[in-house]
Amino acid sequence: MTSGNTSGGIPIVTVVTAAIDVARSRSERVFVVGGMVRDLVMGRQIGDFDLDLVVEGDGIAFARELRERLACSIREHQPFLTAKLLTVEIVSSSQEGALLTEVDVASARRETYERPGALPTVTAASIEEDLWRRDFSANAIAIPLERYQALMSGEASIEHIANDLTDPCGGWSDIQGATLRILHPKSFVDDPTRLFRAARYLSRLSFHFDMTTLAGFVEAVKGGALTTLSPRRVWNEVLVALDEETPSEVIQEFTQRGLFGQLPVVSAGDPLWLLEALERLEAIRAHIGSEMFQQAGRVLLVANMLRDGREDVVRAVHESNKMIQRAGAVLLAVNSPEALRMIPDVAAAYCLHGGAELQRLLEACLREVRQ
Repeated sequence: MTSGNTSGGIPIVTVVTAAIDVARSRSERVFVVGGMVRDLVMGRQIGDFDLDLVVEGDGIAFARELRERLACSIREHQPFLTAKLLTVEIVSSSQEGALLTEVDVASARRETYERPGALPTVTAASIEEDLWRRDFSANAIAIPLERYQALMSGEASIEHIANDLTDPCGGWSDIQGATLRILHPKSFVDDPTRLFRAARYLSRLSFHFDMTTLAGFVEAVKGGALTTLSPRRVWNEVLVALDEETPSEVIQEFTQRGLFGQLPVVSAGDPLWLLEALERLEAIRAHIGSEMFQQAGRVLLVANMLRDGREDVVRAVHESNKMIQRAGAVLLAVNSPEALRMIPDVAAAYCLHGGAELQRLLEACLREVRQ
């Protein structure tokens, strides 16, 4: 069984060419930043992804002009000086190259936090200042947009444009040393979601903490930094883990590092029940497709909390009664497989319980969908 799931988007070549034209017409410097740059420096393969652009100037005005050229929709966030372009249909899908479903555009900015865990207050700044406000040095590298175009076209390699990178925080060196390093001692306290992000990177990139970052991580967890996050924000970080190649490893990293101490989404004493189910789900990912995989993973997480008697946590993260009912049916699926109503629930039940009957049911459901 293989998934035929596809999604529309705009070829990255089209986006970058249009963005360069807008930058020239506005006489603004524009950079590619963030995880995409980190992965390029690391030589990691990149498939469909989001593009993060930082403008030294008016990022929202830039995004509006870019939207007109790409004929897509826009979502503006004025307080944060950011905008997101969203595709609504397949545009020029016959062109080669990765497809973008989102393009994030931001003004170069600095941030201040009124209190730990609060959303930041932002003001316009230079690209160097913008990079210093970021989470980790590996994510604080910027490539000028035109040089990024040269990389895409094969006209240059990352080594050839090394001198064109903006890297005030030493990110290139840390990437070469597989080191995850925060840029400010209180980074995890200012934004505790970085604790989850750090754990994801340790698993995904096989990085290690430098001593300052490890100390800051431990201090933030033990000092109660996670209490400044709402249950919903913690839950969102858990759901993001389902996007990883091996969510079971990421969830285990969260658990072992104490990130569920305040909100027991996963019991620190007995996580194996969930982790084994997630591993089985990962094994059938190619068969059920990414969308069903996400839904099944969500059901497994809720079922795990119900099994531990933590319906209060499920309510706190604002999961619906319908989701609770679905997760409950998955828990009882061995006795009543007919209670399962959706393919992701059948997949979750199979990963949870195993067994030939549930496997046959899943295969039958997938055959019916593909006919």
